[in-house]
Amino acid sequence: MKALIRFSVLLVAIASIWTTGFLGSFGSNAAFAEELPDTSFYTQDLSKIDLNNSNINTFRQVRGMYPTLGRLIVNNAPYESLDDVLNIEGLTDSQKELIKANADKFTLKKPDESMGRERINNANYRL
Repeated sequence: MKALIRFSVLLVAIASIWTTGFLGSFGSNAAFAEELPDTSFYTQDLSKIDLNNSNINTFRQVRGMYPTLGRLIVNNAPYESLDDVLNIEGLTDSQKELIKANADKFTLKKPDESMGRERINNANYRL
């Protein structure tokens, strides 16, 4: 009987995790689809950091942004404009100034949901 209860609890937990992940992937960025340019990883301009799609390691290009500020930007994406980035809760004045000073190094494209967790951890490890 205990085994049946444990199995039922496990089954409910797995179903709720799957449902949350599945439903959470729809519609969250629908408003951005018309306003931002398309994202293409084949023709990507690597001279600028795409704030909606770039991996956290890309922020190494700008001194002072990796890892803390890069993580904040990645975790709070997507954005419609640089002003959205500057309005991230918890940013210090010096972090805002760093973002403004490097505004020419950033771009915004349509969010690509396929990246998901890869924006934080893209399996680049030191061995």
